[in-house]
Amino acid sequence: MRRYPLLVLILAACFSARAQEHFLSKLYFPGLVGLDLHLYDGHLVYKKGIVLNTGIEFRPGKKTVFFRFNYDALSSRYISSPLSALPTNVSNGTLHLNYFLAGVGYRKRNKLTGWYLLAQTGLEQRTYDKVTITSDGFTIDQVGKKALGVKFTAGLEYYLAEHFALVLEPAFYPGSYYALQGSSNKNLSVGIGFTTTLF
Repeated sequence: MRRYPLLVLILAACFSARAQEHFLSKLYFPGLVGLDLHLYDGHLVYKKGIVLNTGIEFRPGKKTVFFRFNYDALSSRYISSPLSALPTNVSNGTLHLNYFLAGVGYRKRNKLTGWYLLAQTGLEQRTYDKVTITSDGFTIDQVGKKALGVKFTAGLEYYLAEHFALVLEPAFYPGSYYALQGSSNKNLSVGIGFTTTLF
């Protein structure tokens, strides 16, 4: 009679492990690298920058709706015109943008190919350098601003296996008031990479 409670515990552990594996098979981890293209930022001229995208995506069942959290890091060098009113006195520097975004998307998949649309919002962080003259010389400080961030994404997928796909992903960041010089900033990025599950 004492064996039955032990048998029940073993069966419960097995079912729990299967349920956990089933849940983990719905989690995808996209990773991309690509180009950051500034479409507009007032009197600044930007060079093509680098964008790194990482995230975690939940795909419930066979449904077409999915949910994704993203961490995006964008970095671009800029040159300002002499008359531009910047919050930094570095006229030739680098603007770093970090996004922490969550949102919902729609995916359509055939056997080997798929496409999706995604809208996200969250926190946008901008950092840039500022030089200060002191009695000992110069100091370089990093100045940061935070604002509401928004991102719209489209993507194309090619599945090499059931849960592994190559991805091409253009994304549009409409920007916020907190651009480097205080006006609207618009970014377009194009990344390539992959998405896969852990199991």
